[in-house]
Amino acid sequence: MESVVFVFVFLALLGWLGFAAVRKFRNKTKLAQALTASTPDNAFEVSFAPPEFEWSGTTTGALPLKILTYKQYECLEDARYGFRIVGLPPSDRKQAQPHKTRAHGLKTVASLHKHGFLDEDGSGGYVITDHGLNALEVCKVRY
Repeated sequence: MESVVFVFVFLALLGWLGFAAVRKFRNKTKLAQALTASTPDNAFEVSFAPPEFEWSGTTTGALPLKILTYKQYECLEDARYGFRIVGLPPSDRKQAQPHKTRAHGLKTVASLHKHGFLDEDGSGGYVITDHGLNALEVCKVRY
């Protein structure tokens, strides 16, 4: 007699757990369907601001480099988007910079300036040249 009662209680408990699992699953699918129906397809696409400067399209002679390091590429990309570039030592690089200014390594900035990809702006910073924009279009990047 006790075993029959135990079996019925056990079956009732399993039925109740099954019902709760099905109900939870249905709620999740209804929520997912509501979310996908309310958001347009392009809601999660990333859009980027267009660069401030573009290469003029005229060649300015042979490029001194065929491959840019990733740091050089990042520096030129920042300059391409209109940021003023400053060369700083590692300890100062992570500090807050003035508006529209990005800090990069001293060697990276010096190398890009030496090759003619960056030009001094007169206030201790650098801006990208047409030669630098050409390098972004033509040179490969070493990661």
